[in-house]
Amino acid sequence: MLKCPAFAQFISVPEPAQQRSRDALERMLAAGEQLLAKNAFENASVAQIAEQGSSSVGTFYRVLQDKDTLSQLLIQRFFQSTIATMDRLTHPADWENRPLHQFIFALSECLVGLTKGRQGVLRALILRASKDTDFRDRVHQLNEHLASRVVEVLKLHTQEVQHPEPAKAMQICIHFLIGALNQHTVTGNLPQISQEEMIQEFAEIILAYLRVTSRASHTEN
Repeated sequence: MLKCPAFAQFISVPEPAQQRSRDALERMLAAGEQLLAKNAFENASVAQIAEQGSSSVGTFYRVLQDKDTLSQLLIQRFFQSTIATMDRLTHPADWENRPLHQFIFALSECLVGLTKGRQGVLRALILRASKDTDFRDRVHQLNEHLASRVVEVLKLHTQEVQHPEPAKAMQICIHFLIGALNQHTVTGNLPQISQEEMIQEFAEIILAYLRVTSRASHTEN
């Protein structure tokens, strides 16, 4: 298993010794994510978060200290789950003997799946990045990490890419996809299409941009 990069480890919360406290922590994390999704986190009191997490205020402070710790921990978990999922997807050996269009569809499906239902956490991430330059650098490092992993696979298929500047195009396409998905996740500006259609359309956009020669529809994968 690949070690989590340092930029994705920005807050340390000691794991509770007792199972009861660990369960309480998970419930409060779930409550925090629900409040973020409803855009109600900022106005929620610690007592409200604890109540929604079926815990006491005392337990909240014992395992989380304050609301900012809860927010950062949720964002950190998003960072780390994103890295772990993308690292599993982008092992070059898994793709060197498969056509590039299959990887592009798998990549689109993976990224759409990661952002589904994460509006609150992504909103909190973007808000924190707009105010905190150190955190913004961490977001940039996350995006660069994801891009570098994707490019490792794309380079195996340079002969399938007809873009006049393939190296530059490979770098740009992943940042485009991440940006478009973040925008949609936060604003919901594509409500008229299903998740499956979104996967298909994003993949087709990347394939067309890279000018991939060996293309096939999603149903053929």
